Amino acid sequence: MKYKLLALGTLKASSEKQLLDHYLGRLTLDFGVQELISKKHHTKEEEGALILSHLSSNDYVIGLDEKGVDLSTRSFFELLENKSNQTKVCTFIIGGADGLSEAVKKRCQMLICFGKMTWPHMLVRALLVEQLYRCQQIKNNHPYHRD
Repeated sequence: MKYKLLALGTLKASSEKQLLDHYLGRLTLDFGVQELISKKHHTKEEEGALILSHLSSNDYVIGLDEKGVDLSTRSFFELLENKSNQTKVCTFIIGGADGLSEAVKKRCQMLICFGKMTWPHMLVRALLVEQLYRCQQIKNNHPYHRD
């Protein structure tokens, strides 16, 4: 299965970018990041329309949202393994500072969160890729992940 991330905003040189690049370098999954540029005066609905315009009708879409399901790494791995038999592309969406529009949430087959704490949306990119790397290692029976 191919994985992609649609994210609003550009990740500039920073510690978050270094962390993201570190895990991207370790990832052997077919994974790509597409940054969507939103103007500061865009509303959440306009950002949502921009996101939706970059989705294929066949994508399995997972939105990252503070009200999403809080999965364990093992559950996340099992979800992705299950979907790998049902779809060719799994797209993750990270919205802007105001979150995802209702239209984007409705398009998502699932909403997940990384705990109940609030994370900077640029850091969430690195958290997602680290979890994908961890899932990759679980699949390969590598001891990186320990239950």
